[in-house]
Amino acid sequence: MVMKKQGKETEDRKSNDISEMRRAQLIRAAYKVVSRKGYYNFTIKDIAKESGLSSGLVHYYFKDKQDLLLNLLKEINANIKSYLHMQLEKSGDPVEKLTAYIDQAFGLVEKEPDYFHVLIDFWTQVNRNQRMRQANIRLFQSYRDECAMILKEGVENGFFNDIDINYTATIIVSLVQGTIIQYVIDNTAFDYRRYVDMVKSQIFSMILKAREKS
Repeated sequence: MVMKKQGKETEDRKSNDISEMRRAQLIRAAYKVVSRKGYYNFTIKDIAKESGLSSGLVHYYFKDKQDLLLNLLKEINANIKSYLHMQLEKSGDPVEKLTAYIDQAFGLVEKEPDYFHVLIDFWTQVNRNQRMRQANIRLFQSYRDECAMILKEGVENGFFNDIDINYTATIIVSLVQGTIIQYVIDNTAFDYRRYVDMVKSQIFSMILKAREKS
């Protein structure tokens, strides 16, 4: 009886592993297809072809196109957040953490160039699709929350000025994201690396205490 139970548990684990593997495979395929074709122009057949799986399996794991896209957005952002946390764990004081936060955001343009094309496509849905709107609200809230935690630590430990933390986090996200989006839309508009350095300098001049600026 015990052996049968253990055998069933092993089978269940294998089944779950295969299920998660296929979901991940389909999400990776969706990422590639949406980055090429855009939000409106792809089909479930495109995802199936890219993944090497059947259309039936796509429908088995995701109830419709919207469900697949929402899972794609969730997966992308979970991966980005996980990578950011790894970078923050390597950092020491709040100045280093904020530098890592900004560098990671700006670095996505080079590491994940398709990410922002996919994201811009998703933004076109926020006034038509409540689920997509909520997903984007949570996304930007997470950007601000991560930044605000670093700023709070910096203020409490005497690295940063006594600032309005939530407002400053919003301004930092706006500066970083705004610069990135302008560059993604037109990569001839300005020298990206030079502007990245200038934005970082502007942010730190705004929040660092005088003794830290030197």
